[in-house]
Amino acid sequence: MIELAGCIIKDEQGRILLMHRNDGRYDHWEIPGGKIEPDESPEAAAVREIKEELDIKVEIQEKLGEKKFIDRGQKLHYTWFSAKITDGESKVAEPQKFDDLHYFSPTEMKKMFDNLSLGAQNYLDVITL
Repeated sequence: MIELAGCIIKDEQGRILLMHRNDGRYDHWEIPGGKIEPDESPEAAAVREIKEELDIKVEIQEKLGEKKFIDRGQKLHYTWFSAKITDGESKVAEPQKFDDLHYFSPTEMKKMFDNLSLGAQNYLDVITL
């Protein structure tokens, strides 16, 4: 099973930051985050992944939830945390994977459900927005 962790980062209007992955394998909007390394806590992985993907520092606020699911035959376990930006401004720091970032309201996310990653879809299903 692949262990994943990501951060829900909200703007002043309560919209959620998503990144658009367009790497030839995936073409969808997803929550920033990624794989947990061996001997790494989910919280540390989420903070590290945010730094790698968005070039910002964040502080974890709380665990929001988790879910196990299967994506393209891979068993995944995703943990979501709320986080606030403590340093920097969000930007696409891995242009080979991502081509855009944008804040979306929960209503907008629900309307674009089919264009979300399975992880983001599961977040909407698991978390009460």
